[in-house]
Amino acid sequence: MKALIKKAFSLVGLGIYRLEQNSNAKWPPPPVVSSPLYHNSKEGLNEFYSDKDVVESYLDPGFYERLIDLLMAHGVDCEQKRIADIGCGTGGLLKAVKARAQTTSLTGFEYSEKALEIARSQVSGVEFCYFDVYEGMPRQFDVIFCIEVLEHLLHPDVALRNITAMLADRGVALVTVPNGRIDNFDGHINFWSPESWGVFLKQTCAKLNIKTGPMENGQNNYGIISRNESSIEDQ
Repeated sequence: MKALIKKAFSLVGLGIYRLEQNSNAKWPPPPVVSSPLYHNSKEGLNEFYSDKDVVESYLDPGFYERLIDLLMAHGVDCEQKRIADIGCGTGGLLKAVKARAQTTSLTGFEYSEKALEIARSQVSGVEFCYFDVYEGMPRQFDVIFCIEVLEHLLHPDVALRNITAMLADRGVALVTVPNGRIDNFDGHINFWSPESWGVFLKQTCAKLNIKTGPMENGQNNYGIISRNESSIEDQ
């Protein structure tokens, strides 16, 4: 029967093929989400971070290293800089920055109290603070990371404007989101293709300097945003 179906399809120029799963893919199976709005609420996030196995399955120290390398490839380092990670989770990125640079300060901002509890217990020498990105903050930083956060928000434009308002005069922000063409997590609210991601950043941060592109793994889009064009370099 299968042979007959293949032959019939071939007569009209079609075929049947088996798609092999990518054995190199590092994304874990996404958790089951009944409601993206609840998943991204404070209660939902605290539940997520209370499941140690789920949290650990999403931690990839190599990803943090690639983020630091990406900034350095654009001429931005963390030496003697005030560094902030907005949506810092359990603090893995700041731990990686601390290991690679002598910074002026390291600050992690997070909406989930449970994530902050874990971060404070695992990473020393970092100031971890509760933060609602919709409310903003008057403090300023030289380098701001906002990694895999905006896809979880109903109003990412408001959040991004508050984040860029925290940039110092020559500050640089690195923002990443999943590639919406392949992102299949029901807990995400926004799905940006590489093209729509660039449009979103330019519309939201019209007065700032922006460089966008896909990360090498093809799974994430990045944006590097600065107040001064000389703060970043082309690859």
